[in-house]
Amino acid sequence: MRVAVLGAGLQGACVALELASNGIEVDLYDRNDHCVSQASAQNEGKIHLGYVYANDRTLQTARLMVKGAVSFAPLLRRWIGCDIDRIAVSAPFYYAVHKDSLLGIDEVERHLFASNRIAREQSNGLAIDYFGADYCNVPVRLKRYDELFAHDKIVGAFATPEIAIDAEVLAGFVRNRLISEPAICCVMRSNVLDVASAGSGVDVNFQIDGERFRASYDHVVNTLWDGRLAIDATIGIRPPRPWLFRIKHYLRLKRSSPAAFLPSTTIVLGAFGDLVNYMNGELYLSWYPAGMRNLTSELRPPNWPHVLDKETASEIRRSIASALVEIIPSLADCEPMDSCEVKGGVIFAWGATDIDDPGSELHARFEVGTQSYGRYHSIDTGKLTLAPLFAKEMADRIRGV
Repeated sequence: MRVAVLGAGLQGACVALELASNGIEVDLYDRNDHCVSQASAQNEGKIHLGYVYANDRTLQTARLMVKGAVSFAPLLRRWIGCDIDRIAVSAPFYYAVHKDSLLGIDEVERHLFASNRIAREQSNGLAIDYFGADYCNVPVRLKRYDELFAHDKIVGAFATPEIAIDAEVLAGFVRNRLISEPAICCVMRSNVLDVASAGSGVDVNFQIDGERFRASYDHVVNTLWDGRLAIDATIGIRPPRPWLFRIKHYLRLKRSSPAAFLPSTTIVLGAFGDLVNYMNGELYLSWYPAGMRNLTSELRPPNWPHVLDKETASEIRRSIASALVEIIPSLADCEPMDSCEVKGGVIFAWGATDIDDPGSELHARFEVGTQSYGRYHSIDTGKLTLAPLFAKEMADRIRGV
């Protein structure tokens, strides 16, 4: 059997590695010079336990995220071995409820406890591989939080067991594993043009350095992030509902010396941001109103620049840093913010409105996953947390399990 996987982000890489582990030959296509180099590496790396999806009252998003979190490390351990233990992990997250939150602190608390019950049900009393943390620990509402957060911005806070991993480090280990796997051929700098059913298989038409090629496969799996909808359309699959692409810029800072205690924090619920403090000294800083610069409802987003001009980068750097310092004052004791790198990643999500809308589909991310149309398959990953889970499901489907 021969399979094409379109897109060498984390989702495509996991599909390829799982298929290869079962003796299936894979051609892994990507337009970039290196695998796992774009959106999969350009995010905070949170392994979600459903906590941030408090506006999904059905708890379906929380259930799916916990299922992904439970399988995340065990599946990656199968594919990249003990390298997974070398990935930098964050300090556990605090959830800080902003004074302008879409939900009040009691509503957030009820959701955190409900999500935690789901996690404990999933574990069934067994030890779960969650990067050394116990994800069953119950969130705790802080009696005092003024030493961590500004009282004029935050109305309450919770300590949770949720963690993030350094997505850039993970990307490097996965990339090395792909290169060393003889059953995987990485077809880099390839621009996939379209796909077409061909008898009992599927053809992929692609271009490298201006030259066009066609290759035939038993199965094709589309895991493209910003190009998935456009390639689906070439085989006649249209999006079932409205969608938006966004590009969000954020800051990465490498601390040269120990700084004041910095709490890994997610600010809820609305268009706020995160501070992620990884144990390797790296920081991830985001503030949504400052970092979100472009959006489109086209089938394929334009080629938004990820590397910004000096003036724009400086403006984003100042805006993100100042907004977070107002909420987490100890951040001011860190390295000068002008040493931060400004990076960006594309976000895809269903819905026609942004996260500041209580009715936005960004608050409910459970209608994602694997779809099959004969021997053509398409995966809407939704969140990084779900990539290994969906890869295993997809590979099992192709294998007929």
